[in-house]
Amino acid sequence: MLSPVARQALAALDRLDITVAPPGLAPSGPTIAGNLRNDWLWFRTFVLRQKAPQGEDAATAVVGDEMVVQKISPMHGPEVRSSVAELLRCYRAWAEAQLQRAEEAKAAVIYASAYGNTATLAEALCRGLTKAGVAVESVNCEHASVEEVEAALQGAQGLCIGSPTLGGHVPTPVQEALGLVLREVRPGEVPAGVFGSFGWSGEAVDILEGKLRDAGFDLAFESIRCKFTPTMKTIQVCEESGTDLAQAMRKSRTRQAAKQKRTLAEGGTAEAVGRIVGSLCILTCRAEDAASALLASWVSQAAFNPPALTVAVAKERAAEGLIFPGSKVAINVLAEGQEKAAMKHFLSPFKPGEDRFEGVACEEAANGCMVLTEAACSYLECTVMDKMEAGDHWVVLCQVDDGALVGTNSSGDSAVHFRRTGASY
Repeated sequence: MLSPVARQALAALDRLDITVAPPGLAPSGPTIAGNLRNDWLWFRTFVLRQKAPQGEDAATAVVGDEMVVQKISPMHGPEVRSSVAELLRCYRAWAEAQLQRAEEAKAAVIYASAYGNTATLAEALCRGLTKAGVAVESVNCEHASVEEVEAALQGAQGLCIGSPTLGGHVPTPVQEALGLVLREVRPGEVPAGVFGSFGWSGEAVDILEGKLRDAGFDLAFESIRCKFTPTMKTIQVCEESGTDLAQAMRKSRTRQAAKQKRTLAEGGTAEAVGRIVGSLCILTCRAEDAASALLASWVSQAAFNPPALTVAVAKERAAEGLIFPGSKVAINVLAEGQEKAAMKHFLSPFKPGEDRFEGVACEEAANGCMVLTEAACSYLECTVMDKMEAGDHWVVLCQVDDGALVGTNSSGDSAVHFRRTGASY
């Protein structure tokens, strides 16, 4: 039942009269709201969503009036022996949401992979797209039919095409997929991107880029070239490139259907929410050789013992991919009078993988994250304990491991952000 194909899953759920085994037969264990919740949220967000819209048909076999489910056994991963009913309910809700999302904004990621490296790049691009609110149809054209590639391209408002380099050439399945792209997709309306891995020369990426440019496509990000196995830095570049493509799709979207999302309307409610104030902070994070940072003003203390705080992070932020339970972050509280330069720097657009700290006075904290030595009045080294979905943001719960006042700013006040409306930052 844990199919990565939303249409097939919904059809199966509708056709099969599924009930959960009685308590006496079902194993006991943690609820999905407890120990399993984070694993399910990650699996749903970054694994299932990439292929959610694919497939139209579902199994039609009649299995009887009722199917009693005691456990779920996916093709990959552990068996699920508890919270089966809740898991099926969440899966149905998720699948319906993905189909709705695919109608609103969809990108196609078409690729082939000789040794798995290009596939790794494709998965990272998909994560960047999905966290920015775009549905993704990811197709490995080595194993897909022409009809499946055409279906992925149909209605796509953005596309990425990736290839390894084999003998200095683009593999035949990618050449055929490129032909479909050039035939089926209107270049002036659909932003694109190119990626690929190689062992020696890497001509395939240059060939694909040249073909798309000659056809009139606008590339949303600089083409990604990876020699051998992708590093964490390369993965970061791919995720941020996916986010850049999502932003380009918003700017050049040809379909006029507005996104169905709940926002605060201008008026009394928005003005009332806008009276909530918070300290201006720079959150810095690191994972292996990848580092990033973001401006955060929705920061609040959450507990005394152990000390903890929450930070709201927009889903499309580039640094979001480095913030997950168990990761380390640093919260730099900006000093009053020193905030403008830091805000200007960290609000500037960065290229995927670009060093966020170049030209900034900073030093590495004990947990590996950066401390702003001139702009901050204090910093807090934290461990991410939980990451909860809240509309268009993640609410990140951080436990404070250490902290200190910073230099000459230690005696001053923290910079505070005042707003007129709660409908924007």
